[in-house]
Amino acid sequence: MASPLLPYANSAILIESEGAIAVTGGRIAAANGTRYLIKAFLKREQSDGVETGGTKTPSRAQAGSVLPGGSGEFYLYRGYALQYTTVPSTFVLGESDESSLIYTTIQQQYEWMLPGQSVKLRFGNDRILNSQIERSSGTYGGKGIDSIIYSEIDGVEIQIIGAELTN
Repeated sequence: MASPLLPYANSAILIESEGAIAVTGGRIAAANGTRYLIKAFLKREQSDGVETGGTKTPSRAQAGSVLPGGSGEFYLYRGYALQYTTVPSTFVLGESDESSLIYTTIQQQYEWMLPGQSVKLRFGNDRILNSQIERSSGTYGGKGIDSIIYSEIDGVEIQIIGAELTN
């Protein structure tokens, strides 16, 4: 059964798993990993930024003392990873055609979507962010009616930190 959130999926997450490591001719080499494209329903959480909801990096109090010459914002995105598919190494998030891809429902936390994994995130029509998975399990929201809804949603709860760096 498809998640009732699927018609409202507003994000795509591109993950590249680590390839197998082998020793060939005395040299260590890593094979290319499998690339996964996830359809997700995410909400950008508001933080201490008034206009954008972003947390400034560096903060105004740290201006000039952290990341000299660079600044930006990072955001917390929370929601559900709903479906995934594998994509070729030539796939470019936001540019490649996604219409012929066949997706599988996400029903568990997979090894390739564990916390700490670097990903590319496309949230709605925003620019693509270099991001990191903060959490990919547990529940999203509060108690009460949410505890009834969780079992019907499908997918896996996911939290992602996305950042924009400007100079």
